Amino acid sequence: MPAFTLYETDWACDAARLGAVRRAVFIEEQGVPEALEWDEHDAVSLHVLATTLDGTPIGCARLLPDGHMGRMAVLPAWRGCGIGQALLAAILGAAQARGLGMLDVPPI
Repeated sequence: MPAFTLYETDWACDAARLGAVRRAVFIEEQGVPEALEWDEHDAVSLHVLATTLDGTPIGCARLLPDGHMGRMAVLPAWRGCGIGQALLAAILGAAQARGLGMLDVPPI
């Protein structure tokens, strides 16, 4: 499995790298309208960013303050490498650390 790293971040610090992954997956690949992809929740959410060891962004997810998880994306070339599973585990851990008793995960 290729090496990658995960870390918690916020939109103010990593908007460009988080946005690059989401643009590639949601807007370009899945055809989500750009106006729907960017919302007011980014600024108040905890984000988890997956990167290669050299810092290239390859996946992301976010946790809203109310326990909703969303915007989980992994670049196509990196799918099947355990990144999605690692992102989900990181979000679950972050929710637990923040005392969120339930996590709302949208259907796939």
